[in-house]
Amino acid sequence: MPKIFGIIAAVVLAVAAFVAMKNQQAYKKEIENLHIEQAEKVSTTQELEDQQKRLKDAEEAMADYASKLVETGKKLNTAIKLHDDIVKEIKALQEAHAAKEEQVARAQETLAGLPDADELIPKLKRLKNQLVESQDGIATEEVRLAGLAQKEQDGREKINALEQMIAGQTSGISMASLKTTITAIYGGWGFVILAGGDNEGVVPGSTLDVLRDGEVIAKLRVTAVEAGRSAADIIIDSMVPGISLKQGDIVVAESKAEQPSNALGYLYP
Repeated sequence: MPKIFGIIAAVVLAVAAFVAMKNQQAYKKEIENLHIEQAEKVSTTQELEDQQKRLKDAEEAMADYASKLVETGKKLNTAIKLHDDIVKEIKALQEAHAAKEEQVARAQETLAGLPDADELIPKLKRLKNQLVESQDGIATEEVRLAGLAQKEQDGREKINALEQMIAGQTSGISMASLKTTITAIYGGWGFVILAGGDNEGVVPGSTLDVLRDGEVIAKLRVTAVEAGRSAADIIIDSMVPGISLKQGDIVVAESKAEQPSNALGYLYP
């Protein structure tokens, strides 16, 4: 009988050791799963914070863009009013010029019809002086008229430039004359910093071409614009295989031939 009890005790101890081993393995597995879940939670939390920051930056950029659009509209209205005033002044000068020419013509007719020069010498001198004064006045008005015409031309050019700027801002297309460079590259975050900004014609949401040796090696999408610099995401699918962006690469507005024809002008890859 003691031998049987010994055997039973040995079996019980073996079973208990086996159960303990299995429980220890399950405990280690649960610990590993807990660590994995905690790591995923940290990663998810960081990604959520990054998305919230990007959303906030986008909202601020949109508000800034709306403010700039209103300011540009005010400048356009001022330029149009200045142009209208110059046109009115030119018209008034043209009318005055015509009146002076008529006075000169009448004076010349009077001189031609004088019968006795000896009797009319004093009058002739006065008319001659008046003629010289009128001609001097015409010359002065012509100079002023030319200056106003140049001002009108300058005003038209400013209006055209402002209209192009507004058209680009409302359609999401940067100005065709844009030419700037990459000053910093943040490859891990997928964006770059450009030397040009609003002053150079960079428009938020527009697509830009990166040139090297005259060839397009990548495309960028503008995400934020300031007066003298801007930020743009790298469109990964547009990268030429085997080529990496570097500081100093030339950046221009996307070629018109490559731009989509949708009404809003948003440029997506």
